[in-house]
Amino acid sequence: MDKAEKLMASFQGINYIFDPSMPDGQKGLYIDKHVYLNPRQTSEELTDTVAEEIAHYLTSSGDLISQDTTEQRKQEQRARDIGATLVVTPEDIIACYKERFSNVWECAEFLGVNKESFEHAVKVYARMYEKGLSYQNYRILFRANGTIGVFEFFE
Repeated sequence: MDKAEKLMASFQGINYIFDPSMPDGQKGLYIDKHVYLNPRQTSEELTDTVAEEIAHYLTSSGDLISQDTTEQRKQEQRARDIGATLVVTPEDIIACYKERFSNVWECAEFLGVNKESFEHAVKVYARMYEKGLSYQNYRILFRANGTIGVFEFFE
């Protein structure tokens, strides 16, 4: 099961529909507990799309397609940020650390997301955890420039 499938399985209250009639420029659309997905996406793009549409399910209200108002743009950005944290979790970052990856593209490839999504998630976490995040026996530092520091503590 790939990451997109795992996300869909985690949010079973949503009906996922692969719609081949969607225009190429539109990857996904959330309407009233239905997520319409463009099937012409890479696995990594689909993972990002599913995560963002799930985030709309969790947070958004109203029609955000046009993004004419500041409130609509804020809701769209919030969904993107939450979607990024759904596809790249602190556990994922620790897994990359354990694999001894030092490049963003290595982590992204390992996690099945695109490089931009990984970088976006790191920036979201940097805003959320300015002083870092303690998780299990790790300390994760998220820097605004998109870099990460992971420290493991031993007892």
